[in-house]
Amino acid sequence: MTNSSNEKIISDRHPYASIYGMSQNPKLAILVLGIGSLLVSLATAAQAGVMAGGYNFLNFDGPGFGTNAGAGTNMNGIANNGAAVGVGISNTGTFTNFVRNPNGSFTTLNINGSTTAMAFGINSAGNVVGAVGGTAFYLPFGGTAQSLTTLGSGSAAFGINDMGNIVGQFTQSGGTMPGFFLPSNSSVALTTINAPSGPNTVNAQGINNNGLIVGFYVGNDGQAHGFLGLVANAVGGTLTGTAIADPTIPPVVGEPGATFVFSQVLGVNDHGIAVGYYGDSTTSQHGFFYNTLTGQYTFLDDPSAAFNNGVEVTQITGITNSGEITGFYSDANGVFHGFVASPVPEPASLTLAGAGLLATWLAKRRAKAATDLHG
Repeated sequence: MTNSSNEKIISDRHPYASIYGMSQNPKLAILVLGIGSLLVSLATAAQAGVMAGGYNFLNFDGPGFGTNAGAGTNMNGIANNGAAVGVGISNTGTFTNFVRNPNGSFTTLNINGSTTAMAFGINSAGNVVGAVGGTAFYLPFGGTAQSLTTLGSGSAAFGINDMGNIVGQFTQSGGTMPGFFLPSNSSVALTTINAPSGPNTVNAQGINNNGLIVGFYVGNDGQAHGFLGLVANAVGGTLTGTAIADPTIPPVVGEPGATFVFSQVLGVNDHGIAVGYYGDSTTSQHGFFYNTLTGQYTFLDDPSAAFNNGVEVTQITGITNSGEITGFYSDANGVFHGFVASPVPEPASLTLAGAGLLATWLAKRRAKAATDLHG
C-alpha cells in the first residue's frame, strides 16, 4: 500500500566540530559529536512536520481514502505504543479500516469483509474495537473479529485500554442508549454507565489503565457534553457519570462572534489528560485537551486545517501516556486527513540532556585518570 503521507526523512548532521576543537581531543570530540548529533536530530525531528501549540504534526492519508468533500481519512484512537487506528472513506462512502503503525506504515483490517464497519479504539497489544452491522466487535491482534454478544444489537465499542477493558454504548430494552464497561471481551459482567442528566444517551469513548472513563452524553438542551467516571465508583453494576464543565471557547480567526454549542471528550491517558473537540455556532469544530485533575482546557487545531464554505474541522481523538495525539482535520475542499502529533521537547531540556551526558563522561574520565595515576 502506498503511503501518501507528507512525512519527511530526517538526516543527522554534525555542524559543531570546529567549535569544540575536535582535532585536539579525539575522544572528547566523539562524545561531543554524539551529543551534537542527538540535539540536532531532535531539533530536526521537531521541524519534520508542521509546528503548532508545542506539537509537531504529521499529516497523512490512509488506505482507501477518497478525494471528494466528506471523504478522506478519519483517525479514531491511539495506543500507548503509538499505533493508531482509523478508517479511509472512499468517494462512494465505503470504509477501509486500518492501523497506522508507529513506523508510519499501514496495516489494513478485515472486519468480517464489511465495507461499513468502523474501528474506533486500539490498545498496545494491537487489539481493536469498533462496530459492524450495528453490533460492537472486538478484533484481537492477528485474529478474527468477534461480536460482543453480551451487548446485543444497537451497540458500539469505542475504547479499549491495555488491560483489555472495553467501553462503548448499547441499547436497552426501553430504547435508552447508556454507556457500558466490560472488564474484557469475554466478560458478561456488564456495567451500565448512565448520564449525569438528560435522556440517558451516553457515549463512553475512552478508558485509561486506572479505570477512568471519559465520553459524552446528550444533555437536557439536546446537545453533547463531556463526562467522566471511575469504574471503582460503580454500585450494583451501574455507574453514573460526572458532568465535565463546558469550555469557554477562545476567539478563532475567521469565526467572529462564534459561540459554544457542544463538546465531545474522546480519549484519556493515565495522567488524566483527556482530549476531544467542541463545535461552535459556525458549525466548525476545534480540538482541545482537558486536564481532569485541574479542570483546565487547552485548545489546539491541526495547522493545516482550512475553511471550506466557512467551516473548518479539527478533532483530537486519542492521546498516549507520552502525550502523542491523533485525530483528523478538513482541508479547503472539505476532504479529511489524519494526523499524529508529538509534543516538542523544550530547547533548554535538550541542552541540559546533552550537558548531563557530557558531565557523566567527564566524571568517568577523571576517575579513570586518578586510577591510572595511583595504580
